Amino acid sequence: MYKLYWSPGSAAMAPHAVLLELGVAHELQQLDPKKGETRTPEYLKLNPHARVPTLVEGEMAMYESAAIVQYLCERHPASELAPAPGTWQRPLFLQWMTYLTNTLQEELSHWWHAEAYVGADEHCHKPLVETAERNLDQMWRFIDGHLAAQGPFLLGARFSAADIYLTMLARWSRNCAKPANRFPALGRLIETVKARPAYARMLEQEGITQ
Repeated sequence: MYKLYWSPGSAAMAPHAVLLELGVAHELQQLDPKKGETRTPEYLKLNPHARVPTLVEGEMAMYESAAIVQYLCERHPASELAPAPGTWQRPLFLQWMTYLTNTLQEELSHWWHAEAYVGADEHCHKPLVETAERNLDQMWRFIDGHLAAQGPFLLGARFSAADIYLTMLARWSRNCAKPANRFPALGRLIETVKARPAYARMLEQEGITQ
């Protein structure tokens, strides 16, 4: 059985939703980073970076949200949450998952956690946040254009775990000047994913209402 260490609204949202989409047995272990619960000796053995999510299966423990999502998809190919290796859509799935985590998620991190990049001086935060806003606007426009032309999902007519990951990241833009849901095609994808029973259940379990 899987065990997912998580905290509400974190990068654990995507693997949490994928576990529910799969309908597989799993245990949820909530941690509060503000209380130091991700820095205990026991947890650091599982994830030396003191972050969530971490997925445990038997003797195996792994971290990094996108890696967990892809692993779960490969462990349960019948779910069709990811194209099978060797199919023509597989490279596109890998491309989007990498873009989302390496490019879009990184820019969102700049917006939310400027102090982690430029230190505690708040005078340095504003330029980084403003740059992140501009970059995010371009990225949302790029994704929205792709969905408008080739959607409704990232892989066209096929729903995949990449859409779950994108919807998680879109939520993180809710306090930006131009949040993701303001873009038409992207907004439609977000609402479609949020309406899926598994994603809605994940939001309920994490106590997320927005």
